[in-house]
Amino acid sequence: MLLLLVAYYNCLPSVLFGDPYCKVMYDKDDDLMGATISKDGQWRFPLIDSVPSKFEKCILTFEDRRYYYHPGFDPIAIFGATIQNIKAGTVVRGGSTITMQVMRLASKGNARTFINKLVETIQATRLEFKKPKAEILRLYASHAPFGGNVVGLESASWRYYYKSPHLLSWSESATLAVLPNAPSLIHLGKNRDALQKKRNRLLHQLLVDQTIDSTTYRLALLEPIPDKPVALPKEAPHLLHRTDLFKHSSQLHTSIDPDIQKTVNEVVDFYHSQYQNQNIENLAALVLDTYTGQTLAYVGNAPNSRNEQDVDMVMAKRSTGSVLKPFLYANAIKEGLITNKSLLDDVPIYIDGFHPENYDRNYRGVIPADQALMQSLNVPFVLLLREFGISKFINALRSLGMQTIDKGADYYGLSLIIGGAEGTLWQMCGAYATYGRILTDYIKYQARYERNLTFNPSLINLSSETSIKETVVDPILINAGSIYHTLEALTELKRPSEEGDWEQFSSARKIAWKTGTSFGHKDAWAIGVTPRYTIGVWVGNADGEGIAELVGVKKAAPVLFDIFNRLPDGDWFDVPYDDLLPVPMCRLSGMTASDNCTAIDTSYLSTTSLNKRCVYHKTIHLDQENKHQVNSSCYNINDIVTSSWFVLSPKQAEYYRKINPEYSTLPPFAEGCLNDERTLVDIIYPPHNGEIIIPKNLNNGFEKIIVKAVHSKQNGKVFWYLDNEFLGATIEFHTMALSPAAGKHTLTVSDENGAQVTRRFEVQ
Repeated sequence: MLLLLVAYYNCLPSVLFGDPYCKVMYDKDDDLMGATISKDGQWRFPLIDSVPSKFEKCILTFEDRRYYYHPGFDPIAIFGATIQNIKAGTVVRGGSTITMQVMRLASKGNARTFINKLVETIQATRLEFKKPKAEILRLYASHAPFGGNVVGLESASWRYYYKSPHLLSWSESATLAVLPNAPSLIHLGKNRDALQKKRNRLLHQLLVDQTIDSTTYRLALLEPIPDKPVALPKEAPHLLHRTDLFKHSSQLHTSIDPDIQKTVNEVVDFYHSQYQNQNIENLAALVLDTYTGQTLAYVGNAPNSRNEQDVDMVMAKRSTGSVLKPFLYANAIKEGLITNKSLLDDVPIYIDGFHPENYDRNYRGVIPADQALMQSLNVPFVLLLREFGISKFINALRSLGMQTIDKGADYYGLSLIIGGAEGTLWQMCGAYATYGRILTDYIKYQARYERNLTFNPSLINLSSETSIKETVVDPILINAGSIYHTLEALTELKRPSEEGDWEQFSSARKIAWKTGTSFGHKDAWAIGVTPRYTIGVWVGNADGEGIAELVGVKKAAPVLFDIFNRLPDGDWFDVPYDDLLPVPMCRLSGMTASDNCTAIDTSYLSTTSLNKRCVYHKTIHLDQENKHQVNSSCYNINDIVTSSWFVLSPKQAEYYRKINPEYSTLPPFAEGCLNDERTLVDIIYPPHNGEIIIPKNLNNGFEKIIVKAVHSKQNGKVFWYLDNEFLGATIEFHTMALSPAAGKHTLTVSDENGAQVTRRFEVQ
């Protein structure tokens, strides 16, 4: 007897259903976004969360009317089926309960012999002891066959009616309830009349049982039966194929907003259809909730791309172009290196063979930091990175979640800031969202940094609070004032094409946005941030083919703003006054005003940016006519006029005055005046200790190199020497063509007052 009890206790298989499931993805409303077919070629969704009440009533009415009262088998149903089969002389009714059918499905459809039936019955009673009725019904609904390769109620509901099983009508529920009894009936064009009659008989029984009323019954009879299986939704196919999301479950309940996803799909499809005519094949877009980091829309690639359409460009590593500049800008403010208006150098530079240029190949001498960011100038940010420190900047980027930047400072060098590193749209949008999140949180929690707000975007549907990591930040990643100045500067960028006059409309939202274009025009980026949304767009060719028209502001930015314009508007970030102080600022230099500054504005500066006072305004002494500098060696001290003068270095002034004609160089010293002026002349090219390769010309000779110098006086005279040999003199325009032999050389320039600069270089 004991052995029988042990055998009975262990009669169930250890795993009832080991079949492979489809990977199934849902949006935030738990509506289906897509699914992949299972490994065995079946549309078999994971276990349904609950059996819809309509289907439950239909299936129990049709298959097992006493389901909630029997112990796993129904003696009454078995006796009735036996009598009916004897009278018919063949098997016309089985008498199996739902529980017994679960066991038959678990045994993979063993032959319907008396012995197998007896085993199923015993196992059914054991299953009733082990699991509640609702759980057994879920197992049945999830594994019953519904025709062809469609298995389970949820799969059938989407394949035949393109809707969740919880939205099925009485007619639809009745149709699916009779299918597992003879699932082959659903095949297109096969026994459709028999299927309809079975459904109608079930509907009539529901009417008799008063489960439905007569009006519902009549309307249900009018509904057609399904025609053929339909394709499942494909709202975000690249997201569905991210294997890292399905490591622990075959179901993924995402934070995707179905309306926003549909909108972004439409925008991407529209622009991609235009860009294809220009041989631009791929386009990706990502929309995040800025504060929670949750993903609201995910388009990994345009669906109709002719090349590489299966590549998920949201997760692909691509050259970052200029999209990292805002992070350097903010960190430099935090470190006190600059204010938002500080003047940055924008002159030709040569650093260990590295010669960065601005996109327009022009220089501005000096330019306010926010303008350099708005115009995305390369030279000022290369110099700023050198001052800030490459390693320190790499650490700042990694702390923002940009783990694709995984090499050291020597690997990237100063090119890091102009596209010398790779990033993904996923991580970069996460970094931009982090800045917006920190700024919002600082205001929300009354000027306190209390939570770790740095994390990569999330795809899981969580509440806004649980998606924020509740850990104390020490030290803070970046302060709110630095972020605010950065985002404010990014709102001033000129928008593309028809967006150019956006500021004229009072209802136009503020958006902090940045574009980027990689070297060779292989990647076009645009990322925008508001308190509500962070949106990123990448445009290009997945195979790396460069296209001349592939520029961030021309190709990615229009997509970005089209998406923003279709989403609900929102407020702008509040000013973090607790992290800003009103400070007198020099209007010209953008630095804390010194006693020499003549035009002063009151500006709110980050508390970390107060260390540097203006160094550009200098006190000079002039004669009564303000034409010459003088001193006590040549002029009556009582007649000297003291003045403040905005002074740039010769190299800065050379380029600054080309776009700022109002700039005045220092007046010359009056004749006979002693002066210690020693910085009137400078060499722009060649670089100090630089190596120069001179190419051959068409006549098999060597080209000349053009050396260039500058003088702070517009008509200053410069004398040239190469290896102590006098070459000549130049006035106003200081360039000279040289043909130096291979080897090391010394170039010297001087002026009439004895100012002198020397550069050593080597010709290869």
